[in-house]
Amino acid sequence: MGNLGWAEVAVIVVVALVVLGPDKLPGAARQIGNVIRQVRRISTGFQQELQNALDEPIEAEARRRGELAVEQSKTASEPASVPASEPASEPASVPAIEPTSDPPPSSQ
Repeated sequence: MGNLGWAEVAVIVVVALVVLGPDKLPGAARQIGNVIRQVRRISTGFQQELQNALDEPIEAEARRRGELAVEQSKTASEPASVPASEPASEPASVPAIEPTSDPPPSSQ
């Protein structure tokens, strides 16, 4: 019952007994119990709905990332091919380096 100790609960019961009397106290306790049960049920439902609302964007993003990863792994495993309509490109020519007759400089 929260932060209530046995002394506080005893005081509340004595005050309720004096105010309501012994005839109405059991009925009032039952009503209080029902109200607390309903408040807990509503609170739990609200917490679940709020958690679901917060989790939906996270789950959708995770699902999208997973599908993207699957698609990328499929395309990565397929062999790269050159389309038949385009000719294969030739390697770029690299200019040849001509040898020089000069000796390399000496470092002294």
